[in-house]
Amino acid sequence: MAQYTIRQMELLSGIRASTIRMWEKRYNIFSPQRTDTNIRRYDDNDLRFIINLSLLLKRGFRISKLASMSLEELSDLASKFVSDHRMGNINLEPLITATIQYNEPELLRHISEWSEKHGIEYTFENLVLPYLQRLGDLWQTGAIATTHEHFASNVIRNLLSHLYRTCKQPEIGKTTPIIFFLPEGEFHEIGLLYFSYIAKNAGYKTIYLGQSTPVDDVIRCAKDLGCKMVFTSLSSFVSADMDEAFEPMKNALPDVEIIATGHAFTEKSGPSYLTYVSSAQDLMKIIARLDPTIIK
Repeated sequence: MAQYTIRQMELLSGIRASTIRMWEKRYNIFSPQRTDTNIRRYDDNDLRFIINLSLLLKRGFRISKLASMSLEELSDLASKFVSDHRMGNINLEPLITATIQYNEPELLRHISEWSEKHGIEYTFENLVLPYLQRLGDLWQTGAIATTHEHFASNVIRNLLSHLYRTCKQPEIGKTTPIIFFLPEGEFHEIGLLYFSYIAKNAGYKTIYLGQSTPVDDVIRCAKDLGCKMVFTSLSSFVSADMDEAFEPMKNALPDVEIIATGHAFTEKSGPSYLTYVSSAQDLMKIIARLDPTIIK
C-alpha cells in the first residue's frame, strides 16, 4: 500500500494541510502513521477518503456530517455526483484516484462511460485532456510520481491507438491522404493520435508517421503522395523553433496546408503559415474547406 505525505494529500484534494490537521484533531477522521521524526504518512484509504470528502464539500455538504461516515458510505454518496458532466462541473477525481492506484480497468471504465453518453470527441476534449493536464500539474508540484504520469499517458495512448486501428474508413470520395507526424524532438503523440483518428473516422486516408520525424522526409512523402494537408502536434516548441522546423516545409510545399495543435500554442502563437486547431470540429472545417470532394 502506498504512502502519502500531508502535502500530497493537500495537492490531490485541494484541502489545505492545516485544515486536514484540524479535522484529524476535531473529528478523528484520520489516524496516520508517523515516521521516527514524527512526520505523518497516509495510506490509499486515507487518500480515497479525502478525495471523496473534497468532492462532497464542493457540492455543499458539511464536514460535521461527512466526518462521521465510513469510507464506503462516503464513496457511495460521492458516486452519485460522478456522472455530473455539465460543462465546467466535470469531476476528475475518480480518474486521478484510479491513476494513483495504477488501476487501468477503473480508469478505462470511467472513460468508456463518458464515451457511451457523450461520444468520443466530447469525451476526449472535455474529460481526457483536462485529466491529463491535471496530472501534469500534479506531477510538477510533486503530488504524484513520474510513473503515475507515464502510466496514464500510456493507457490513453493505447486506447487511441486501438480506436485508430479499428475505426471504419468508408470510401466516400476522398482524394489525397493527410500526413500526421511529430517533428524531430517531439514525442508526445496523444494529440496527434486523436486528430488522426478523427480524420480517419471521417473517411479520409491517413498516413501516420508518429514521433520525431525529419521534416525533409515528410516533404518527400507529401510530394510523392500529392498531399494537400499535413498535420503536426507541438508540445514544447517556441516560435523560433517553429520557424526553423517548418519554414523549409512551407517553402517546399507552398500549396500544402500545415495544420498544428498542441500545448506549445498555449504559451506562444505560431507562424502565420501554421493553421492551429483545438478541436475535432476545427479540423473538419479545415478539411471541408481544402477538400471539396467530401460527400455530405
